[in-house]
Amino acid sequence: MVETSAQSPNAADTRAVLGIDVLRLVAALMVVVFHLGFKALADDTGLIATHTTLAPWMPGSWPLTWWGWVGVQVFFVISGLVIAFSALSPRATPGRFLRSRVLRLVPCVLIASCFAFVVEVGFFGTDPAQAALLWAKTVTFFPLAPWIMNQFWTLGVEIGFYAIVLILIASRAQSALPRLGYILIGISLAYWTLRIGTGGTDPLGRITQLILFQHGCYFGIGILLADMSRGGPQRHWLAIVPALLVAAAQIRMSAGWEGGKQGVDGAWLVAVAVFYLTVAFAVAALRWNGWAHNVIGPGLAGKFRTAGMMTYPLYLVHNHAGKPIIVVGVNAGLPVELAIVLAVAGSLLVAWVIARLAEPVVYRGLSTLYDFVAAKVVAKSPAGN
Repeated sequence: MVETSAQSPNAADTRAVLGIDVLRLVAALMVVVFHLGFKALADDTGLIATHTTLAPWMPGSWPLTWWGWVGVQVFFVISGLVIAFSALSPRATPGRFLRSRVLRLVPCVLIASCFAFVVEVGFFGTDPAQAALLWAKTVTFFPLAPWIMNQFWTLGVEIGFYAIVLILIASRAQSALPRLGYILIGISLAYWTLRIGTGGTDPLGRITQLILFQHGCYFGIGILLADMSRGGPQRHWLAIVPALLVAAAQIRMSAGWEGGKQGVDGAWLVAVAVFYLTVAFAVAALRWNGWAHNVIGPGLAGKFRTAGMMTYPLYLVHNHAGKPIIVVGVNAGLPVELAIVLAVAGSLLVAWVIARLAEPVVYRGLSTLYDFVAAKVVAKSPAGN
């Protein structure tokens, strides 16, 4: 959700992998549709129950929407893949990697958090002091909930992964990255085996998220796919296949949390199948990227890139952009289905404005500030004197 585009695994080809941009947008839309088209309606503490005169209910479209949370797992695979390409690049240095991650994470979070603050106070009536505290926790990337955007939880997991990769780059041990993929898969396998075997609970849930016990298998899958596409050994599949089984176990558990109150957790195989299809799509995108560029041409390829850049703001703002539209529409007498369609469209519009207009401005300002501070730090360090 926060990574940049994967580059072609062919060292002579610097073009982005178009299919990964497509997959990123699909994953973001999956999460959007889940939140706006299922959870907002079916949750007895959700949007419909608290801000309209309607009672919560199971929407008839639930088979098409309830599994959308799997988009988060897809994002983790993409992140492992894209960051692996970045770390394995001959140009990778600790400074470049840290700068790219800071400037990818921070501008959009600043914009989205301010947008969410305005909506929380101005539309949902949240106490300004409470909203300000949540805003401050979000823009400082405080790792423990709550935040002004609930989906912000995934960024702590991403940052944990980035930190490990940064250590490898700083140690000039990028060649060990595939080994990291194996380790993350093994850790997740051990974690979920133990958790399921002891009743499925984890009193340290947020901590085990942050240290990648819960979701490490997804990053591991991405790392190994990236290495194979760069000419690494095909035997990585011997680790990817067990990782896919670990992913199925994690998705099975999540199905109970995400849709269990409505009795849909028995359909968890659908969520697993969707995840497996996305992994297959990623493999195909890596293999046939050159063909895809030749077919669609450079003009349309730029549109794919824009779509990919929209996914991070779309992921962050869709609740605060879309839910007010649903409330206003439903209370004005619109059919709920139409209100949801308008909410998704409105979320996409806000994401486009952020990606194309607001984020570049904030990015330029923060990059100037970052480079100024970094130069001062280097000048004051022993190596800089």
